[in-house]
Amino acid sequence: MTKTSAIEIRKLQQLGWLAATLLTLRLADLAIIPLSGLLAHWLRFGGTEPVSHGELLALSFASMLALVVFNLGQAYTVRLAASTWALSVRAIGHWLLVFLLALATAFMFKVSDHFSRIWAGLWLLLAGGGFVAVRAITADLVRRAQREGRLAVRVAILGADQNGLTMVRHLHDDDAVRVIGLYTDCGKQAQAAGLSIAGGFSDLLTTIREGKVDCVVIPLPWSGKQQLHQVIEALQGLSVEVQICPEGLEALARSFPLVRNASTTLLGGLPMITVMHRPLDGWSWLIKRIEDMVLLALIAPLALPLCLLIALAIKLDSPGPVLFRQQRGGFNGRDFWLYKFRTMRLEACQSDGATVAAARQDPRVTRVGRLLRRISLDELPQFLNVLRGEMSVIGPRPHALSHDRQFASVITRYYARLRVRPGITGWAQVNGLRGSIEEDDHIRRRVDHDLWYIEHWSILLDLRILVLTPFVGLIHHNAY
Repeated sequence: MTKTSAIEIRKLQQLGWLAATLLTLRLADLAIIPLSGLLAHWLRFGGTEPVSHGELLALSFASMLALVVFNLGQAYTVRLAASTWALSVRAIGHWLLVFLLALATAFMFKVSDHFSRIWAGLWLLLAGGGFVAVRAITADLVRRAQREGRLAVRVAILGADQNGLTMVRHLHDDDAVRVIGLYTDCGKQAQAAGLSIAGGFSDLLTTIREGKVDCVVIPLPWSGKQQLHQVIEALQGLSVEVQICPEGLEALARSFPLVRNASTTLLGGLPMITVMHRPLDGWSWLIKRIEDMVLLALIAPLALPLCLLIALAIKLDSPGPVLFRQQRGGFNGRDFWLYKFRTMRLEACQSDGATVAAARQDPRVTRVGRLLRRISLDELPQFLNVLRGEMSVIGPRPHALSHDRQFASVITRYYARLRVRPGITGWAQVNGLRGSIEEDDHIRRRVDHDLWYIEHWSILLDLRILVLTPFVGLIHHNAY
């Protein structure tokens, strides 16, 4: 067998093993949903009652729905296969969305009373536990294969300047990568740093021909055009992947968190480095919107009567309209009118121009307004903004336009918050970051939390925020 055949066989083995593993995971998920439902029925009723046709229909509907939601939500992504946490977060989030959609369907067809709530709760928990268990096994298998070198990418680094040395240290910490060696024709810096040189450029070519390298990484300065031309000319006839890491990209990723997901793509036939991706790209935006509509449908029956009572209390407490509106900075830089219950006296309300945030014991705040602000019920009308598509239930909180300009002058990445729809509650709020902003550090911490949320969005994270909001996000000592 030739060396070229051995290389191709190794690639096919890696791809085939991963494909088989992820296919098995898909089949396990499809089995977990009905089996957990049947186990929940047995735990709830024992052998005294047969499984009803309604339960069988619910199990079948949820299985088909999960097949669509899990795949659209990228629950079987290869790059996450080694992480139990990453796989489980996506699976649990998608399963909760499937369960909520099934629940909403049962309410819509008025058949929810036909199902035992204890059975439904057991089904939810057992299926969730099953998803986590199979993902723990899958991730362990993938990590073991990486440690044994069966899945690890064999990388050779070409260049022993400071960029190359930094690259070696970084890649050595990743189990999915096995550094074959550092290759250079001038290795004074590497020797000074105590790193051994595997050989020169000619040695690298020999190692590649022997089938021992999958990928060559070239950490080049932006001015290294001539050197790059010579290297590519020599490597283009070999079966190896070549990647370029421009000088300064690592520092850029440290300064701007959204750059950490950089990737390469083609644009007009030219290779490009994509340093920032659109958040909630692909089907994620649709899943997020479905999540908003489901939450809106579940919250509305409780919120509408409460809104009527609040409106009556506001009218009895002070003259003026029930609602207050103000322009806020929205998704993609589009301003919108945000609605709130009026909590200040009519003469103190400002819908545009300069905005003065409320302070403790602010005389402008009415008696009813003080209570509403304390428990954040003045935010309820923003569900209208969610319905109109201007906001999401969960996302970075929008600020007044004058505050946007003020904060952007302090924090260069401030407007990165507007890459997603603003929310009624968010990650910053459930971490206690709310109320007036008196120091630059306060807004920096909020922005850091907002950008972290955008980078790590998942349905499970949204549900975590939703659960924490009544306990942390609504009632807080900074709310006044």
